[in-house]
Amino acid sequence: MKRVQYLVMLCLVLVSQAGLMSQSAWAKLTHVSINQRLSDLGQRPTLRVNIVAQSVNLDKVQFIVEQRSGSERLMVKPMNTYMLLLSGVEDVQDSEAQLVVKEYQVNNWQEVKRMPLFDAGMRSASADKPSKAEKPSKPGKSVKAAKSNKPVKAPAQPSRIADARQPMAALGTVDAGDRVQPGCQLDYAPPQTLWRLGSAYAKQWELSTYGAMLAIFEANPRAFNGGKINGLRADVTLKCPSAALKQKYHSAEAARVTFEALSAE
Repeated sequence: MKRVQYLVMLCLVLVSQAGLMSQSAWAKLTHVSINQRLSDLGQRPTLRVNIVAQSVNLDKVQFIVEQRSGSERLMVKPMNTYMLLLSGVEDVQDSEAQLVVKEYQVNNWQEVKRMPLFDAGMRSASADKPSKAEKPSKPGKSVKAAKSNKPVKAPAQPSRIADARQPMAALGTVDAGDRVQPGCQLDYAPPQTLWRLGSAYAKQWELSTYGAMLAIFEANPRAFNGGKINGLRADVTLKCPSAALKQKYHSAEAARVTFEALSAE
């Protein structure tokens, strides 16, 4: 009898551990944001989304457009390690429509984030194209310009997040010769991702994970295919970033914005 009870208790413990292992096998999304909306109101939803996770299993994540007329689960296509292309078939007629992100956790779908599709600050594909009214007039056609000796300022163009080198420069510069710590190498074991590598060193360097990743990226420019932050090579030795370079990315928020810009290239 005691042996039967022992076996029952052992089975319960094993089932409990298996549940914990299956729960931890899927790392939660640590970041998700809309990078670019490729469609406008009245059209089928198409947009690019930035994500960051230690391991991405798209079967465990759902992206849903919610509007007054109902909801639609979007189709997902990976573009690179940090970006997904989402698309749907139902026109979005609601200006207050939202993108809802759900993740499968503990045997249930949990809502992790909700974002407006038509936020005023969001960059859309149509915003990148100047309208006919914005085209500069030909020389000599403007009467006001001819009467004034003051230079006419060109209309301001919308900033592009794809120009990712600009936010890096805004954080300050570190000379190329001062970007690495002499004689120091990172403990890098492919296929380890940059996110996991940055997470491993973030606490030691007193940086956010974003800051640690950017410091590694800038200290090892030849270790990334095409100079892209999502192109970490497996056949390289990574050097430790210098103290000056780590200080450059001390601001967690600035590092996050810069990382999103770089991953959108």
